[in-house]
Order: sequence, then structure tokens, then C-alpha cells
Amino acid sequence: MSNLRIRIEIDTSKIWGRLGKLATISNFLLLYFAFHMLQIAFPSDGSMVFDEAYYSKASYATLMGIAANAEHPPLPKIIGALGIALFGNNWFGWRFPVVLMQVVALYLFYLVTKRFLGDRWALFGTVLLGLDTVFFIHGGTLLIDMPSFLFGFAAIELYLRKRYTFSAGSAGLAFLAREMSIFIIGAIAVYHFASFGKSQLKPALKIGLRYLMIALLVFGILLWAYDLKYLPPSSSSISAQIAENVIIDPSGSPITTLLTTIYSTSNQVMWNPVQHVLFIYNYHGPHGIVINESYAPFQYAWNWIIPNDPYNVPTYYRVDVGTSNGGVSVDYIPIWYRAQPDVLLWDSFIPIVIGLIWLMARRVPRAERAFPSFILSGLILNFTPWLLLSILVRRIGFNYYFIWTLPFVAMGLAYCVKAVPNPIIRRTLISVYALYAIASFLWFFPVRPIPIS
Repeated sequence: MSNLRIRIEIDTSKIWGRLGKLATISNFLLLYFAFHMLQIAFPSDGSMVFDEAYYSKASYATLMGIAANAEHPPLPKIIGALGIALFGNNWFGWRFPVVLMQVVALYLFYLVTKRFLGDRWALFGTVLLGLDTVFFIHGGTLLIDMPSFLFGFAAIELYLRKRYTFSAGSAGLAFLAREMSIFIIGAIAVYHFASFGKSQLKPALKIGLRYLMIALLVFGILLWAYDLKYLPPSSSSISAQIAENVIIDPSGSPITTLLTTIYSTSNQVMWNPVQHVLFIYNYHGPHGIVINESYAPFQYAWNWIIPNDPYNVPTYYRVDVGTSNGGVSVDYIPIWYRAQPDVLLWDSFIPIVIGLIWLMARRVPRAERAFPSFILSGLILNFTPWLLLSILVRRIGFNYYFIWTLPFVAMGLAYCVKAVPNPIIRRTLISVYALYAIASFLWFFPVRPIPIS
């Protein structure tokens, strides 16, 4: 009986080619949107995730013409109010507009990165940023970060297109959305002067001053209009008046005296943007939100970028369910919003900073240093304030503040990996980061029945 040999050949190049055709920004964003559509309905019973408890009420108050949450700029509340007006005061009205803003923000991030690194590396960076669980959650709940990312990334892309006026207007809207966007605009300023160079300092200053003036005008005029319309209070005082009422009998003799206390509240209102900005600074500055309780590890900024109990993170919202089947009890967590980062990505902060400095010093020609300077300044500007606050004052803190640094981490990682000369090491790094990002995203996805025991 003769031996039958079968030879099977697999053309891996064709497999990777087909996968490459599927790996497009449009496919990723559509899939990303689908995950959000699964996520935003949980919870749908009126429960709120983390600071939705504040911002949903503030958005509804804004819709009703009442000032609320003056410690933050008003644009996110106005957008939240529009969502409630269009879709109702419910989970869909709260979260759906935020989802749309995050999807657009990710596309703008992709466009910015693609301009310097090409399509493949821009997609790599966008996937890493989008699949970070903390970034994902803040784009699927009524929190106030996404409007600032949207207009901040739009300002960067418009600047790179040399549409300076529109870029400055978008920067003004980013300020109107969140005070931290000033550090994104600061990175644009670094890129601006780095790209012009010392020989063109005068035109660079001229464009920069005009840019700053337009951004401040857009921010100031819109904030002033909001303050005049809503008159948000900066402080309140309560005064009491005691009214005396003497009860007399028919003969005119006093029987008793009734004392009535009448309370009245007076508000000191903000009616111009300077007052409002100072109020925001005093609320969030070094003397604001000071706490006395002991710190959790995630409240120290250095623990965001150095492996130290990386899975001890804040829980935003959690549902526990107990079931019993045949005498066997199993507990599940069907909904669990927790600020769990992509540890591999967050812990790359220091290596990326070192890599950028080394590349700029050794390998990148002087004429091409504007983009790595932009990334490096974004990393430093967005992280350093939280590091200083962790050292200098005892204030309330969460690891989610790192999402303001995270876009520059993802962009810097793509830049540094692309610069690796060895193709095998380069492909290995891409695979490790991408696979870990996918695994972490799926494992910590907030809507998933997870057995406790």
C-alpha cells in the first residue's frame, strides 16, 4: 500500500494583505461606534456613571436657563443640554452626543498623525488611543472631556492646513469646553515656533499673536454671552430677619409673642469672563478641592506612568448580581465601569520621552524636529501640572487626568516604533502593543458578565 502524501502551502502574504485591507480607519471607527452603541445603554434605569451625577443635572439646568457647574467652562453643559433637548433626559440623550464627538475626535487625531507618519502608523496610534478603556469610557458617558478633545484636535489639524484663523477659533472653543485644553494649544505653539525656526522669528510672532488674539476673543465673547444670560453665582450669602408678632386679648393686654425667622439668599454673580476665569482657577488651583483622607495609589501622578499596583483603579459604577443554580451560587458583575488603563501604553510614557530626546539629538535632522518637538511638549505640558499638584498639595485626584497626555503618548509611540531600524523588532512591537490593547479593552469592557468566583 503506497503512502499518500499531501502537501499544503499557505501563502501568508495574501492573508496579511487581506487583513491589511480590513485595517482601515473607517472600519475601525465603525466598529468603535458599534461598541459604544452596545455600551451606552448600560445603565439605562436612570443610574449615572461617575460624574454624570453632576453633569446630567447641570446640562438639564442649562436647558432650563439655570446656571450650574460654574467651576468648569460652559460648552460641555450646552452640548449636554442640546442632547437632552433632542433625545430626552435619559441615557441616550446624555451619552449619544459624547459618542459622536469622540468618534470625530479620533478621526481628527488620525488625520494629524497621518500627516507626519503615514496611514499605517496613524492607524496604529489611533487604535491604541481609542482602545484605552479610560479614554473609551470618557467618550461614552456624559463627562465633560470630549468637546475639548474634539475642538483641540480640530485646532491642530486646521493649523497644519495653515487655516490659522479657523484653527484659532477652534482653540477658543476648546478653551470654552475645558480649561486643560490650554496645554494642547501650548503644544501647537511649540510646533509653530519650531517649524518657523530662529531665522523667521518675526513672522512667527506676528502669526502667533494674531492666533492668540482670535482664540481669546472667541473664548471671551462666548463666555461673556453665557455669563450675561445665565448669571452664574460666584458665592452666596444667607441673611436672617426676625419678625415679632404680639398676640393680644380683647381687652388689649398682650398674651404671647410669636417670633418668625425669615431667611433670604443673595448671590454674588459673575457677569464677565475675567471673573469667571478667576473663579475656575480658585476652584481648581492649588488651594482648591483639598482633601484630608489618605491617598490611594492612583491619585499620585507618578503612579500613572510607573508600574505600581496598576489594577487598583477607581470604580465609576458597578452592578453586582448573585445567582444560584442547583445549590451553587455564582456572583456576576454585569456592568463595571472602572478607570483601568492600557497599562502597556501608559507605562510607555518615560521610554517615549527618552526616545524622542534621543532621536532629536542623534537621528532627526534639524529641519524635521518640529513634529517630535510637538509630541514632546504635549507630553510634558499635559503631565507636569498633575505631577506638581501630586507633590505640592493634597487634593482630590483620579488617574483619568492622564487622558489629556494620552494622545501624545499614542502619537509618540507610533513615531518611536516607526524609527526602529530593525523590521523584525518593529513588527514585534506593533503586534505586542496592538494585541495587548485589544485584550485589555475586551477584558475591561464595562458591559460584560464577569464571574467574581
